[in-house]
Amino acid sequence: MQQEKFPTVIIIGAGPGGLALYHALIKNKDRKKFNVKIFERESGPKDRWQGYHIGLASRGIRSLMNCIPSSIALNIPKAIPNPIPDVEYHGISVTDHTGNLLLKPPLKQFKDVYEIVENPDHFVSLTVAYRDRLRDVLLDDVPVQWDKKCIGYEETEGGVLVNFEDGSQEFCDILVGADGVNSPVRKQKIPELQINEVGATFVNANVAVPKHLMERLIKVHGNSLVQKTLGLNGDSTLIASRLIPIEQEQDKYNSDEIYYRTTIAFFYPSELDNDETENFKVNDNDPASVIKHVKHIIQKLRPECEMTDILLELWDLAPKTTPNDPVKYPFKTYNPIQRRKVKDINPLSVNSWTSSRVTLIGDAAHAMSPLLGLGTTNAVQDANILSQALLNYTPENSISCIKEYENEMLKRASADVLNSRDVTLKQLTKVGYFGFIIRNSILKITNIIMNIRDLLANFMK
Repeated sequence: MQQEKFPTVIIIGAGPGGLALYHALIKNKDRKKFNVKIFERESGPKDRWQGYHIGLASRGIRSLMNCIPSSIALNIPKAIPNPIPDVEYHGISVTDHTGNLLLKPPLKQFKDVYEIVENPDHFVSLTVAYRDRLRDVLLDDVPVQWDKKCIGYEETEGGVLVNFEDGSQEFCDILVGADGVNSPVRKQKIPELQINEVGATFVNANVAVPKHLMERLIKVHGNSLVQKTLGLNGDSTLIASRLIPIEQEQDKYNSDEIYYRTTIAFFYPSELDNDETENFKVNDNDPASVIKHVKHIIQKLRPECEMTDILLELWDLAPKTTPNDPVKYPFKTYNPIQRRKVKDINPLSVNSWTSSRVTLIGDAAHAMSPLLGLGTTNAVQDANILSQALLNYTPENSISCIKEYENEMLKRASADVLNSRDVTLKQLTKVGYFGFIIRNSILKITNIIMNIRDLLANFMK
């Protein structure tokens, strides 16, 4: 008897989106079985440090939990720890440069990530996840083929031949590029779809914040896990943290004081990188000079106040050199603290998007400004929607399945790309004294309206 041949799906990229898609296709094998292969250009799971805190909106968490099997879902709290009642507010707050509250959306609080899945879709929640731990959890039981850099592909009538840098080839029925903003798959599929530079520069870092400094920050800014401050000169800051002590930091500093893992980011108009008042040269391979550059801009643009002092002290905590302790820092390479341009990709900016056996998910299709924190949310939504569309796969309707996914993805992701871009461009604008008053007033009124609506909605239940 001839053995049944299952269609092959190849995923290029083992980030959150690619891994979520792998799990979803395997999870649904009783409804539709695929031979799923996933390839990653990195040499192994410890090849490269996996990033900072990431925001996950409720729609992203629901999609993620829909993709993964129960065995993986049980470990999700390792990456998204349960909220600490009365200590953390799982949401975002926006203040002006002095810490004056402007906006704090009334987001639905929850006891754990599983409750978010059970809540109706109209309940909006937001939390902060550890990206490195999320990847570790999602890697469980996934046979990633490491050190396999995709350099292109060839579409044939019967499928797709994928080419790798080491000279090897793999054949598949469906190819999914989940290979990031510089995706070789996207560059071949839609060469007209270009990366857009928004005109902003950002610098981010992970720091261990001592309790006394975190308490000062909370006193000024509140206990929202995501905190944004808006300057007057196109500058803004983003702080993401979980108020969960890091035990190893106490040991490192031989101190009884508690430390908290925190991601800090500073955004500013790119033209300030040509500031002639700086009497030193900024070298993006020298983290100390980049940190000095950030502090110089903060001191130049922001008035002396408690919020400014806190920001400067936070940047003083940023590592001035690349970590090299193989025990405490086990990855082969780390993202150095350096200036990065804010870039995005609007998938609807071109008319040449044609559905085929090759498709894209995540940043490969729609990289977006990090200011709204919607990148990972969209990547796992892509994985969920694509996996659902492929449940109807047959050799005859493969393209229509991809088209179903892409129609939804293009509309949703493009809206988030443009919204994120719009917010970034608005924050790049110098406001001046009267603009400052107008901006603050609009945000405060918006905050009042949002909270009144929330009160009325709860009252009408």
